[in-house]
Amino acid sequence: MTRILLFVVLSAALVAYSFWIYLRVELRVPVARALAAARATALVVILLLLFNPHLPFGDGVGAPVRWVLLDASLSMSAASDDGSTPWASASARAADLGADGWSVVHFGGDELRREPEAAEADQVRSRLAPALSAAAEAGARDVIVLSDARFEDGVAVGSALESLPISVTFESFGDSVPNAGIARFEVADLVRIDDTPVAELELFAEGAGDTLDVEILEEGRSVATQRVASPSPGLRANLVLDLPPPTAQGRVRYTARVVGASDGFASDDESVSYANVGFEEGGVVLVSVRPNWEPRHLFPVLREVTGLPTSGYLRAGDDRYLPMGRAVDRGGPVDSATVRAAAAQAAILVVHGLRAAADAWVQDVASGPGSRLVLPGDAAGAAAVGIRSAEPQAGEWYVSPDVPTSPIAGSLSDVAFDALPPLTDVLVASEVTGAVPLELQLRGAGAPQPAFTLIERPAGRMAVSLSSGYWRWAMRPAGREPYRRLWSGIVGWLLADRGMATAEPRPVQWVFERGEAVLWGVPADSSGLRLAVRRGDVAVADTVLEGGGPLSLGAMAPGTYDYSILGTDGDTVGSGRFDVSASTHEMVPRRVVPTIPAQGAGAVDASGLGPPLRTSPWPYLLVILLLCGEWIVRRRIGLR
Repeated sequence: MTRILLFVVLSAALVAYSFWIYLRVELRVPVARALAAARATALVVILLLLFNPHLPFGDGVGAPVRWVLLDASLSMSAASDDGSTPWASASARAADLGADGWSVVHFGGDELRREPEAAEADQVRSRLAPALSAAAEAGARDVIVLSDARFEDGVAVGSALESLPISVTFESFGDSVPNAGIARFEVADLVRIDDTPVAELELFAEGAGDTLDVEILEEGRSVATQRVASPSPGLRANLVLDLPPPTAQGRVRYTARVVGASDGFASDDESVSYANVGFEEGGVVLVSVRPNWEPRHLFPVLREVTGLPTSGYLRAGDDRYLPMGRAVDRGGPVDSATVRAAAAQAAILVVHGLRAAADAWVQDVASGPGSRLVLPGDAAGAAAVGIRSAEPQAGEWYVSPDVPTSPIAGSLSDVAFDALPPLTDVLVASEVTGAVPLELQLRGAGAPQPAFTLIERPAGRMAVSLSSGYWRWAMRPAGREPYRRLWSGIVGWLLADRGMATAEPRPVQWVFERGEAVLWGVPADSSGLRLAVRRGDVAVADTVLEGGGPLSLGAMAPGTYDYSILGTDGDTVGSGRFDVSASTHEMVPRRVVPTIPAQGAGAVDASGLGPPLRTSPWPYLLVILLLCGEWIVRRRIGLR
């Protein structure tokens, strides 16, 4: 009743609007009422199409009234103890119904497929509610669902059965399929290479025995095994395992698998996770190539104001860096390869003390794509990030009390700079292209010089300090708050960059779900680079990158893939690997055959109803004729 009342009110509003336009707004013409009626009729018919009522007669034009919904999800391929599968039985039943005139439609994911004969079940989802809605939309009144009844949208299915005007019958298959699988597997990143990694798993099982054996492999080598009690059907068991220290640094591949269980569905027996050893991905990384007091005070402020994982490295010699942090957390020295890997995956990279004598790779990452905070130590260090300046000028440089307009002016508006110690070693730039948040004056007088510059680049934002000695602020109680506000404003501006880029083209994640599109993040300066992807010895993709936009390789077969980024001269710019997981969660939902609502208990009676209005071509034809006729008449009588 409410639906009918809403339709009447909206129809009256549309009719009133049409007549108001022609009788009050448009020029008076003899056929105004006829034109208003034509427009009002067209609008009401469009409104009817939106409400989509069922016609009281007919079976629709070309719309089948009997549908077979065949579940084509992967769980239908699970084998019982005798080797039979639900898919074999259900597809045979569907073929028989198709021979009797039923329309066979495969469901599972977001798309429906009309395939009377399909070779295999290949959908990675089990969603029935959209298929029921599509059947009702197409005018079907009798629907038979052939499935193993493992629906991930059980609540939506129950709602559809109560509201849709269709008669649904369920035929269930695969009553005795044993299975055990892994629902979740994660290994946390390790900042210390000698630390103990922790693996977290969620297991599920049904008819697979009383116990499950779980094995963890590091780069294909077994490192841990554990026997656990099998969880009850519909429940999950959490398992936490301490693994031995990894034998490699960088990005380490771990695999978890269930072994020895009675299992008829192999797709969920194994799961993959990558752990970064020696750094945490997506955090703040500080690299000091000439350590002094600044990193000591800057490191905890960055960790506090960003809330991100923060790693720091102090250069202690050739190819030797000391991690920063508490003694119990930082571990032993690491090599430059570990530091470079951490820098490449940082959300914000901070480079302190950049000088002419710095390693070439440090200069490369300092000026590379992504969000950067650079504190140069000399003119060569400033030139490495694109700023031309003279050598550092000594003396006492005081902050000008007049705060310039900049993106971080709000963070510095009420700071008493005259009470702060002076800064030193100012790099007087010949030209500054970015915003200047602070200005300095030698001995508090003279021409102001930029203390910082905030640069917007296509490859990511960059903040460059043109002075030194901020740590003296942090050593005084009155200067700690200005010190914190300065750096929090700068890193906040860096994090606000919506176009934050990676240091090199890379997958947006290291493990993609089965059936998911493989997406790549491509920095703006990557045009002309070539991406080559291989699976073992087989090339699966070879394409030229266009910088500044995402790249999709589409859904790929499960497996481990190696990729290479090649420059225009053929040299390898970057390389790595990623996985497309074979695991699915198809067997996680329990077998529950939906209950058909009884008539009078909320169910919609499908008897006596014709097809939905949208299945008929006549309303669309009527709307086209009315609108075209109105347009022709308006032009002939001189209306615009």
